[in-house]
Amino acid sequence: MEKPKQLPSGKWRQRVTGPDGKRHSVTEATERKTAKAAALLLAELIATAEKAEETQARTLTRFDLFAESWLQTRRPGEPGGYAVTSYRKRLHHLATLNRTFGEHHVEDITPAMIRTWWNTLSDTPSQRHTLFWFLHAIFEVALDDELIHRNPARVRGASTKTAKTRPTFTDADVEKVYAAATDDQTRAMLAVLRGTALRIGELVALDWADIEFLDSKVSITKHSTAYGIQPGTKTGPDHCRTLALPQWVQDVLEGLLKGTDGDGPIFRHKKGGRLSVDGAEQMFRKLRATAGLDHMHLHDLRHIALTSYARQPGVTLADLKALGGHLSDSVAMGYQHSDDERATQHAATSVVPRWVQA
Repeated sequence: MEKPKQLPSGKWRQRVTGPDGKRHSVTEATERKTAKAAALLLAELIATAEKAEETQARTLTRFDLFAESWLQTRRPGEPGGYAVTSYRKRLHHLATLNRTFGEHHVEDITPAMIRTWWNTLSDTPSQRHTLFWFLHAIFEVALDDELIHRNPARVRGASTKTAKTRPTFTDADVEKVYAAATDDQTRAMLAVLRGTALRIGELVALDWADIEFLDSKVSITKHSTAYGIQPGTKTGPDHCRTLALPQWVQDVLEGLLKGTDGDGPIFRHKKGGRLSVDGAEQMFRKLRATAGLDHMHLHDLRHIALTSYARQPGVTLADLKALGGHLSDSVAMGYQHSDDERATQHAATSVVPRWVQA
């Protein structure tokens, strides 16, 4: 800050340089008043600059901007990125959350605000569970970035899944659906799902080139989505796997191969193009109606296959995850079901304890 200088008019002037680098001047009648005014002006310039910096910093931590910038790091193709379908779902989830929290700053969102939002979604328990999980994940990132000291997404019971319990099905039900099928392709589709536990999107994405008949292997390198064929699987573009084909599944596929040119998609619609997930599910709805199993879904064959595999001696959780393509232990265990037939068999073969015989 320069010293006051007297002007030809007799007044005093002093120049100060603000935080932005610009020069400002004050003029007073005396040297003392000029120095005082210059000091006050500089203090005001510094306070204004600090407030502007704080405002800019807070703008960067607006919920919508912060969440969007984090989600960008999880784009398909990025290390640890989402699969295409999952990424689009997250974008939709974020758009929903932004309607409530978008204009708020991350550090200003309180548990009370989140509880109020949670209560407004009481009519959609499954949706609000997913949204809460995603909201909690966003605040975990903010916590790691030290923007907040504690995650405000704290609602008792919010992490508990509330989806309705669906009935479980067995091979006896698959047999009924298989009997209702009238063409080789439909039977082959049911056989592959039951024998390999593929996801439906993985099934319809199969090409004949993915089948190694000599080695009895099938390579899962892509999956079908609403946005076309995508690399990898539902869990990520790099999550491919190779599965052993049961001999009976291979026999069914070899029978189907004889009526084709052995090139392109295995499962096709009536016009010859690749069958879609919706097309496969529509076909199955007709079969289940004929079989009298209106509550059965095509995805249930994956549950049946994984449950059957888990019953084999020596099969570990790691084996189940490898077959199903799961990354999470809890998700893999969610595919395990019990049935009355197995419980009855156990009761019939139960050995009488020695203390009872005595």
